[in-house]
Amino acid sequence: MRRSKKHQEKTDLRFVDSNVFVYSLAADPKYGEIAKEILSRIEGGEQAATSTLVVNQVISYLRWKKKAASIPQFLEFLQSLPSLTKTETTFADFVEAKKRSDEKWGLFDDLVIAHQMERLDVEEIHSNDSDFDRIERIKRVFE
Repeated sequence: MRRSKKHQEKTDLRFVDSNVFVYSLAADPKYGEIAKEILSRIEGGEQAATSTLVVNQVISYLRWKKKAASIPQFLEFLQSLPSLTKTETTFADFVEAKKRSDEKWGLFDDLVIAHQMERLDVEEIHSNDSDFDRIERIKRVFE
């Protein structure tokens, strides 16, 4: 069966989770190189998406690690990536996540992201967070 152009675009676009940015920023000894490779491909034009929730998670991480001075550079980096769609986090994203939560509040941010991905018609996520494996319709890719 031949795929439509829309379906091909959907499978090509991947969402970028906060841990990709964090591993790269922290030069994580185990996952930093994989994260940098993912971001390098996006810098090179690979189409991807992320959200303001993810941006906030990364900023919170930088503040927690006492690296708030790096926040402007992180935001400038994001701005420099035209192939990275930055989607707004809406109240509806939280409402839909609540509907899916079934009292699994430990997954709540991931469920918000899952709804954002659904809104964007994206099925794959660049993430090292295995919790995404528990969410229907999402394929996690970390390579």
